[in-house]
Amino acid sequence: MALAVLAVTLSVVVLRSQLSAALVVRGDELLYQSRDERALQFYQRALVFDPNNAAAADRYVFVSMMGHRRDGLERAVETASKYLAKHASDVTLLMDRALCERALARDGAAEEDFVRAGLASRDARAMVFAGYAALRQGKRTRARHWWHVALTLISDYVPAERALRLR
Repeated sequence: MALAVLAVTLSVVVLRSQLSAALVVRGDELLYQSRDERALQFYQRALVFDPNNAAAADRYVFVSMMGHRRDGLERAVETASKYLAKHASDVTLLMDRALCERALARDGAAEEDFVRAGLASRDARAMVFAGYAALRQGKRTRARHWWHVALTLISDYVPAERALRLR
């Protein structure tokens, strides 16, 4: 019995990233069946096996965000933050966390993440989101700055042009 337990434990250690990936696949199947809560459980389990699984972290945060529930958004920010503590340059998770923070009305944190993601990936869309986050904080000058930055990334980016015209 002890040998069997040792063998299983050893295989879990050796195969943890494969097990994590398999749990993500199962979560995706459940997601396709519109069983979001169950899918979230599988993504969370995948992160237990491999906390560095970017797909599991992204899916967990994104699906939680799409649920539009405060508790889910809070868990999504926590999960994204834990992942980003080790993988600070993951632009996808930065954007997802920023969107969750925005949904929670944490506009300062959302702005920071949008700016980090936008500058890291040269993404004009993220810079426009950063501008709106700044505007919601009453920081019009900073909002205009981020919209101008968006235009330096894509000179004819319509959302940035519109934001500057309307504000």
